[in-house]
Amino acid sequence: MNRSTELLAPAHQRAASLRDRYRAAGFWSPQPLDMVRTAAAGHPDRLALKDRQGELTFAELDDRVEAAARAMIDAGLTASVPVVLVVGNDVDSLVAVHAALRIDAVLLLVPRSAGAAQVVDIATRTQAQFGAAPNWAPADGGELSELLRWIDVRQIAVPSGGGLLRSARAADEPSFVLFTSGTTSAPKGVVHSLSTLSKASSNYVAAAGLTGEDRIFLISPLASVTGVLQAVFIGPMLAVPVVLEDRWDPAATCELLLESGATWYGGPDRLLDRLLDEAVARNASVPLRAVYLGGTMLDRRIVERIEDDFGIIVMRAYGSSEVPVSTSGLRSESREARHADDGVALDDVEVKVGSAGEPTECCLRGPHTFLGYTGGEGDASAFDGDWFRTGDVAELLDGRVRIVGRIKDIVIRNGLKIPAAEVEEAVAQIPGVKECAAYSVSDAVTGERVAVAVRLDTDAALSLTDVADALVSAGLPKYKLPEELVFWDEPLPLNANGKVERNTLDRRSHGRSRVLAPRLVAAT
Repeated sequence: MNRSTELLAPAHQRAASLRDRYRAAGFWSPQPLDMVRTAAAGHPDRLALKDRQGELTFAELDDRVEAAARAMIDAGLTASVPVVLVVGNDVDSLVAVHAALRIDAVLLLVPRSAGAAQVVDIATRTQAQFGAAPNWAPADGGELSELLRWIDVRQIAVPSGGGLLRSARAADEPSFVLFTSGTTSAPKGVVHSLSTLSKASSNYVAAAGLTGEDRIFLISPLASVTGVLQAVFIGPMLAVPVVLEDRWDPAATCELLLESGATWYGGPDRLLDRLLDEAVARNASVPLRAVYLGGTMLDRRIVERIEDDFGIIVMRAYGSSEVPVSTSGLRSESREARHADDGVALDDVEVKVGSAGEPTECCLRGPHTFLGYTGGEGDASAFDGDWFRTGDVAELLDGRVRIVGRIKDIVIRNGLKIPAAEVEEAVAQIPGVKECAAYSVSDAVTGERVAVAVRLDTDAALSLTDVADALVSAGLPKYKLPEELVFWDEPLPLNANGKVERNTLDRRSHGRSRVLAPRLVAAT
């Protein structure tokens, strides 16, 4: 048994148990899928990709993919063999992804932000022998240069003569591995097929109301599920251009957004908020028409600002690497409905609240659901039968979903559960609060207590009394009130996906100005 078989064996078993049902319903396909070749055949001259280095039409992209695929074959990479792809948001990286798909390799997709040590760990654990890392210097030296056989896929001329390469793998075969963030442990490999990701992408397009007139602006990492759906699938599915931003910088990124005329953004609310600040500073008109914002809890003021001040339709989306874009508000719904919660289950997605381990846990299933983790590690705790346990606390009322927060982000104070995200959302509504994040702090008396990292507007002030009054007025019980405010004079730390690194806030709070509840002051 080769390493690829071991890596994907549990995923193949899960796919086999679901295949008859999902093929009969038309969700999964036994036919190969080459999205770039299909788009190039139908719309050869349409713009496909744009980054800071240039642009490609779909015909030009197809040629680049063909050349890169032949380079992979010449290097010895064949069907069903794992290849580590270290990618960023650039044309060369997207070419490498489609080239590996075209020759039916098994993709192990890793963001450049993971760093060399994590790439070494993934390559070692998967025993992959091949890699491609366009425009990533660490692949050229050190341990990595000897660990994998690196394939150069950049700007290779298409060889003359010979027939075109064609994928032969059924779209519903496990083949695409994304890696979780790995902030607290080794990243897990999330196994998908092209069919699961295609279904998620189709649902995304329908709910978001995307058309062939849109232009997608991609800030989220290409190796994230958001990046994969938008750039690898939705772009060629709709034959629309994807604008790739590889180096986040508020001023330069805003300039790329304005210059590209992008109409669609799907990603973190905080990054978009900073882009809009830049647009206001230069008195520029923003081309975006609609956006998808995701995360366990959105800043309501940012959501309202986007729609009120810029006329951009805001939809909330909920999902993860394992169950991409599972619920969302719909573009056709009223503003009140779109902003109120995390929306409805999308086509053929089922939602329930309650798992074997937690009565409030959100569970999901459907043809978009991943097929398990590499090697089956963690599958037993991740699934209740066909249901994926999300690890999120949810409420389900009249078919609409509201995500309260992560189970692991529940603060247990004197035995009572406090969702950090609920406190965070309420604090964010207080005038003068520019951004905030609630988190747990160990407490010798209560077990845990709620702290809030706060960044204020210039000249604003905030006390625990102000916070308590505002939160009680918003309907929160007193046991949920924070007992510690920590003041930040710079933006809160974000991970590569634009989410606040909540689990680092306590460590990073040392030396910062703070206010404490009276019982804590007395104890010091």
